[in-house]
Amino acid sequence: MKERVKQLSSLDECLSFYLEDCLARGQSNATITSKQNLLLMFIGWAATKKITVVFEVDLFVMEEYRRYLSAYRKPKDNEPLSIVTQSQRLIALRVFLERMFYYDVITDNFFAKFELPRTGRRLPKFIPDEEEIELIINQTKTKGNIGIRDKAILEIYYAGGLRRTELANLDIRHVDTKDLTVTVRKGKGGYDRVVPIVERTVDAINEYLTKVRPLLATFASGDALFLGETGKRILSSKLTEIVGEYIRRSGVADAGACHLLRHATGTHMLRNGADIRYVQEMLGHEDLNTTQIYTHVVINDLKKVHQQTHPFASKH
Repeated sequence: MKERVKQLSSLDECLSFYLEDCLARGQSNATITSKQNLLLMFIGWAATKKITVVFEVDLFVMEEYRRYLSAYRKPKDNEPLSIVTQSQRLIALRVFLERMFYYDVITDNFFAKFELPRTGRRLPKFIPDEEEIELIINQTKTKGNIGIRDKAILEIYYAGGLRRTELANLDIRHVDTKDLTVTVRKGKGGYDRVVPIVERTVDAINEYLTKVRPLLATFASGDALFLGETGKRILSSKLTEIVGEYIRRSGVADAGACHLLRHATGTHMLRNGADIRYVQEMLGHEDLNTTQIYTHVVINDLKKVHQQTHPFASKH
């Protein structure tokens, strides 16, 4: 590998090496694909500036790329890129350069001086309450056998707070119907975790496994828990489509999909008294600060309790 590193020069070669490095460090295929797409955007822009080798990238190039992203307008609606999107592209570039420095492909850590945009904490604009969650799930009753599958999907989303890719990657053996748990293999960050579920979720899964999965299954199904209409493991993109449709049909919201249910899980648990560290473990957050986002949603509840219970609150 040392000889290969010495020969690295072009941005394309460095990108290929970097993606192999990400894979060797246990990053998921979804993460690697996302990094590849973000970096290809930079490489495409750099080519317009006649920058094709990694040694030509410096702090001034990074700043010029920042200004390009800031000034960019989307062809579809002429809207600018959000600060979050700009930050994602710049973070991907900086992390890439960090690995090139780590392997001595570049010898200057100029990128450490590069300041990333401050995105702030992203708060969910809307969180459905428990009754609205029921309304969303009840929309599956109009879809026959596919509705039975979709009900199991919605139930496990809300009960376990899973991410979209985590749910798509579930195998039958990952669901313990006796112990009321779901084992998430290689979630975000490559970590495994065990998530509790409830009896009604198990009932929905069992109904799907008994009545519907055998009708969908083919030789290509393997041990996948949730199958698409072709009999193959359901795609993450299909899950977004499924959940989004039921949310809109319910009239609860005009937009939103899988993450809306995940947000609801974290918010409702905190609202009902769960310790934030338990919620962190359940949702698979590496950083407690990520879980703290959900505390902002229940701040009005906290204010009410404070007004009712704090000794000074009633003294004016």
